[in-house]
Amino acid sequence: METHAEPRGMPPATGLFLALNALVYVGLVIAEGGLDMSTRTIAAWGGLLPLDWLDGQYWRMLTAGFLHFGLMHLVANGICLLAWGVPLERGLGALRMTILFLGSILAGSFGSLMLHSQPFISAGASGGASGLLGALFAFWLLRDIALPVSFFAINIGLNIAVTIFVPGIDWQAHLGGFIGGAILALILRPRMA
Repeated sequence: METHAEPRGMPPATGLFLALNALVYVGLVIAEGGLDMSTRTIAAWGGLLPLDWLDGQYWRMLTAGFLHFGLMHLVANGICLLAWGVPLERGLGALRMTILFLGSILAGSFGSLMLHSQPFISAGASGGASGLLGALFAFWLLRDIALPVSFFAINIGLNIAVTIFVPGIDWQAHLGGFIGGAILALILRPRMA
């Protein structure tokens, strides 16, 4: 009988995305001169703007996913990336995880662009992180992974609660990322043990 050691350490793609978010935040702090970012700084660094303001700058749909308005924003998204990204990357591998995370950022940005009715500036990895949760949910529905119902009740419930009770949360990006991640999970579906 073969025994498999439990993987240890940080998977490479998840670690890279965490480090990239942290490094960009340090750059923002230096540019802003403080821990909380102004909308002007976020916009200048590639934050997401309404569709009619983009003026062909569609790269903002991706760059916005690596910008954060403050330390708590960065930490919250980092925790979600760790909690959902590490197990996914261990099942998917680094390449599929990269496609899933970046694709979910784009899906979150698309949701944000399509569902906002007022002018906005959006940033953060929450669309990508929500996509990871959406992928986990899709794999669970397909019975590719064994997680208790309580895992989804707690994680999806917390995501909804934060959206309701914390002002300024881009629920549109969360929703777009979640749906995009679930769809990408079907495309990237591995043989998960």
